[in-house]
Amino acid sequence: MKRLITVLLLLVAMNAQAEFTRYHEDDELIAYLDPTTITRSGHEVRMWTIDDYRQTQTDIPNKPYRSVKSHWIFDCAKRMSDVMTALYYIEGMAQGESIHSGTVAEREWDKVTPGTVGELAFKVACQKPVAGKPAVKPTEKPRTP
Repeated sequence: MKRLITVLLLLVAMNAQAEFTRYHEDDELIAYLDPTTITRSGHEVRMWTIDDYRQTQTDIPNKPYRSVKSHWIFDCAKRMSDVMTALYYIEGMAQGESIHSGTVAEREWDKVTPGTVGELAFKVACQKPVAGKPAVKPTEKPRTP
């Protein structure tokens, strides 16, 4: 119980401090990332994102949702990615009740697919930081698969 309360307090604190920046928009969703959460360790980078859907999503039985807040890890050297935690919300921008969540105990790396929103997130996460330059280039548009 103490662990659950600690996790909930951490998530509330993260939402209060988050500075999400739009990095992609299409007919299906608007994708945001929080550049203040980007952390680097060797060739691995972690960051939080929000996928804010224009229409309610119904791919989880009996649990419709409008947004997903995800904690990603990227292997910049191998062009691989994995979602460490995903929280599904009934309202946009990770607001309202969280109706579903998942945390991955073991890495399940996937190759970064060229031309996708995931590749745009990978590029932002894995670019070398330059003082005085913004981390996000929201003008890039992925190809439609």
